[in-house]
Amino acid sequence: MVGNPKADLFVPVSLSLGDVFTSGDVIYQIPDYQRPYSWVDDQVEQLWEDLLEAYENNKEDETIDSNYFLGSLIVVKKGKIEEVVDGQQRLTTLMILLCTIRQTYPKINKFIDVNEFPDVVKMGKIKSCIADTNELTRLRLQTDVSQSSNVQELIFDENIDFSTYEKPSKQQIESDAKFRYKNTSVICYKHLMELGEEKSGEFINYLLNKVKMIKITCFDESFAIKLFQVLNDRGMDLSAADIIKGYLLSGLVNDNHGREVFMHDWRLCEEWTKEFEDSLTDLFTYYEYYLLGSNPKKSLVDELKVLFKGKNSNAVLRDFKKFVEEYRLIYNSADKLITSFWYLPWGTYWATMLIAIEHVGYKEKRELQLALRNFFYLNFIAGITLTSLKQTLFNIIVGIKNKEPFIKLKALMDVKISTLNVKDIVLSKLEGEIYYEGWLKAVLSVVEYYQTDEDEVAFISLDYKSLNVEHIYPQKPEEDSPWVTMFPEGPVYLNTLGNLTLLSGTKNRSAQNFPFNEKINIYQGLDRKGNKTATKQGQTTVYQITQKIVNDYKAGTFNKKWNLDAVNDRFNWLCYNIGEIFNIDVSSILKK
Repeated sequence: MVGNPKADLFVPVSLSLGDVFTSGDVIYQIPDYQRPYSWVDDQVEQLWEDLLEAYENNKEDETIDSNYFLGSLIVVKKGKIEEVVDGQQRLTTLMILLCTIRQTYPKINKFIDVNEFPDVVKMGKIKSCIADTNELTRLRLQTDVSQSSNVQELIFDENIDFSTYEKPSKQQIESDAKFRYKNTSVICYKHLMELGEEKSGEFINYLLNKVKMIKITCFDESFAIKLFQVLNDRGMDLSAADIIKGYLLSGLVNDNHGREVFMHDWRLCEEWTKEFEDSLTDLFTYYEYYLLGSNPKKSLVDELKVLFKGKNSNAVLRDFKKFVEEYRLIYNSADKLITSFWYLPWGTYWATMLIAIEHVGYKEKRELQLALRNFFYLNFIAGITLTSLKQTLFNIIVGIKNKEPFIKLKALMDVKISTLNVKDIVLSKLEGEIYYEGWLKAVLSVVEYYQTDEDEVAFISLDYKSLNVEHIYPQKPEEDSPWVTMFPEGPVYLNTLGNLTLLSGTKNRSAQNFPFNEKINIYQGLDRKGNKTATKQGQTTVYQITQKIVNDYKAGTFNKKWNLDAVNDRFNWLCYNIGEIFNIDVSSILKK
C-alpha cells in the first residue's frame, strides 16, 4: 500500500530483505548528517550469529524463525531516493554481505530448479539487490560523498577478489570508515567460506525471503527523527546538529570545493567541542537563542532551517565556527568572574549572553559580565523561576546583539530585580537556615574565589565527593560533649550561614561531631590529637574561608571557642563578602 504524503505522516510495512532492497526500485541514500559506518567486529559478528542461528533453527524446524524480525528501517521519501534515518549500520552490513556473496560464489544456486523451488535466490536477484539496472546502473545504497569512492572501490566493484583482503589493524579500523567497510567484508568472506557454496545458497534463500524488517516510510524529515527517538531505547544516534549539517551541505551539492571547505570547518567545530561537556547541538541551541532573541516556537532544526534559508552555507558555518571558538575561550577561562557563572542554572541563557558579548565585540564587556553574574546569582538565591525571568533574558540577548549601551541593559536587570523584590528575598534567605539551599555551595565557592587578589582561580568542583558544606557546631554532638557547655545555643544556629564552611569530602567525614579543638586539628590536616600520621600529613584545608576559622582559633580571637560571638562574627564576615561580590547592601541584616 502506498501512502499519501499529504495524508500520512508515515507508512509502515513489513518487508522481506529481498523486498527491502528491490521493492519499487528504491535507491537508499545515507544523508550527509549521518555519521560514517561504525560497525566493528562485535556488531558484525553478532549480526552474523543471529542470522545464522535463525537460518539453522528454521532448517531444523520450519515452524521456528519462519519470519525472523531484524528490526525497523526508517526512511524519508524524496522521490525515488529514500534517505535512511535509522538502519544505516544494518543496511550497509547486509549490502557488504551481498557483494561478498556475489564475488565469492558467482554460480550460487545456479543449478536449482526454480519450478521446484520458486523462492530460490539466484545471482540475478542478488545483483538486483545491489544495483538498479532498469535504465542505468545505480547502486541501491548511496553512501555519503566522503565515502562513496572508497565503498565503490572496496565493496561494490565487480572485479574485487575478497580472498585477497587482509584484516585491517585495530588502529586502522578505529581511524577511518573505509577500513571498517573492508573489515566487514573480511568477516563476511570468512564465514561464507566456512559455510561453503551449497549451504551459503540455502542461507541466502533464507536471508532474502524469511528475514523481515518493518520499513517505515516518512514524508517529513523532522517527524522521522522524532519517530526514531521514540522507537529506539538505545538513544538517538542522530543529533539535531547532524541534521543541520545535512541541510547546510544540501546547499553545496554542486560545489565540491565549497563542500571541502565546509567539512574542514565542521570537523574543526567537532574537535573543539570535545574539549567541553557541551555538544554541537548545545552550541547550535545557544546560536539559535542569539539569532532569534526570543523563545523558540519550533524545534531547533526547524527554527535554524528558517534562519539559514537563502544564506550561503559556508558563510553560516563561518559565523557559527566563530561562535564556537568564542565559547571555547569562555569555557577554558580561569577568570574568577567567568568561572563563577558555571554554578548557575539557566545555562542556555547566560552562556548565550557571554558568547554574544564576545561575538559582537561589546565595548563595555567587563561591566556587563559583572552585572549579569550578579543578576543571575541574586535571582538564583531568591528562588526566582525561569518563567519569571525569561522575557527579560531574551531582551538582554537582543540588547547585546544590537550593542545597546550598558546603562540600558543594566536598567532591564534593575527593573526586574525591583519588580520581583529580589534583594529583600535574598537578605531574608541569608538570615535564615540555608544548609539545604541548592545555591549554598555555589555562593560559598564564589566567596572563596574572592579571597585572593589574583584574577585567575582554580575551578572548585561542587561534586559531593570533592566538596562538602561543614557544620562547625556539629549536627549531632554527644550528650557529654564539650559543645553542650561551650555553645548551648548551637542547635538554633546549626544550619545558618555563620555556622557553615567548606571542606573537602575527606576532611568533612573526618571532622564529624568531634569537639571544636579536635576539628581545628582536622582542618589543619592532622589527626584528632594534632599529630601527623601516615594519612594525616598536616595539609591545611585549601579553602581560605575555612582557614579563617583556624587562624582565629590560633589567634585566640574568641578564646579558642566556637560560640555565639564567633558565629555572629562569621555571619557578618560572609555577608559582607557576599554583599561586596554581588553588589547588594547587607547592612540591615548584620549582627550587632
